[in-house]
Amino acid sequence: MKKLKKKLPLFLVALGLFFFGLYQYLKNYVDPGLFDKDYQYTRVYNYKAEKIKPKKAKVKEINLEFIYYKKSEVPQGLTWSEETRSDLSLFNGGDVILHAVLEDGSKIRIPLEKTSRMGPTFSRNLLYDKKLEKEMLRRFPNVITEKNSGFKIAFLAGMMYVGDTLYQVPEIEAVTHFDLKNPKTAKLQTYYEYGNLPEKTNTPVFLKTKKDVSQVDMQSFYDDYHNSWKGYWDRGADPISKKLSNTYQYKFYYYTWYYSDSLSNLPININPTGSEFKLTVTRTQLIKPDQNDRVKVRTTKMIYTEKNKEEYEKEVLNELRNFYDASERAREKMFRK
Repeated sequence: MKKLKKKLPLFLVALGLFFFGLYQYLKNYVDPGLFDKDYQYTRVYNYKAEKIKPKKAKVKEINLEFIYYKKSEVPQGLTWSEETRSDLSLFNGGDVILHAVLEDGSKIRIPLEKTSRMGPTFSRNLLYDKKLEKEMLRRFPNVITEKNSGFKIAFLAGMMYVGDTLYQVPEIEAVTHFDLKNPKTAKLQTYYEYGNLPEKTNTPVFLKTKKDVSQVDMQSFYDDYHNSWKGYWDRGADPISKKLSNTYQYKFYYYTWYYSDSLSNLPININPTGSEFKLTVTRTQLIKPDQNDRVKVRTTKMIYTEKNKEEYEKEVLNELRNFYDASERAREKMFRK
């Protein structure tokens, strides 16, 4: 009996350590949601964080798209065809978009309005690169630079050649990529998050969301991976908070979760390594929305090469200011109604 009494404290200590270890195991490795009344946790697979290695790629095809409001003045004598678009809205009038096919066959879509710290966008360095501007202007001797002040991004992008190199100009240090399992398909989907380099963790990482989030809302998040033309999920515009369980309070992360490691995820700049001028100009006029959040448009295309390069300078590069001014007048008419 005395021996039993002596061993009892040790047994209780061992039992306490066992349950404490079990608690830590369940909390850190199985499901932290078992001990969190506010949040639910979904397992993250293949988590990896690393410093960014800037990418670059040569351009194989270039398409410059001009978006017109319904009441915008459009060039005359063109042949138009109608189609329905899911990547535009009635408020996209006045936009200029660069569509490019890269040497590996991947495609990028970059609005040419302003710069940003995250893509798809051109780097702010582009605005102050006098050497690049001088090299690009040598390609187009008939361009009137005074007409393009204030539209430098569209101006320089419009002077690209096939074979030019687009390269990333990161303004942050790290990228984290991880997989989530789509409950409907049971397949893993890879996401890319940019920000500070997170601290190393020896425990599994989880996707953390409020417990009152419905499965329907979560499934719409997973389904967007295959349905979105944007190629990313904007957590900043998402009413349902989603973050990784190892997101620390004093670490900075952007709200965008990209669906691939595309070149256009980060700001890019141009290296004029190309020698062939071949570019398609698409003019798209917005007509009306349909009931499926799409927009009916009419569109026309023109291919420019060395043979009609002077026409391109006159009809496109030297008309940038007129395009933006006409779009602003059309926008004012639309909002006055």
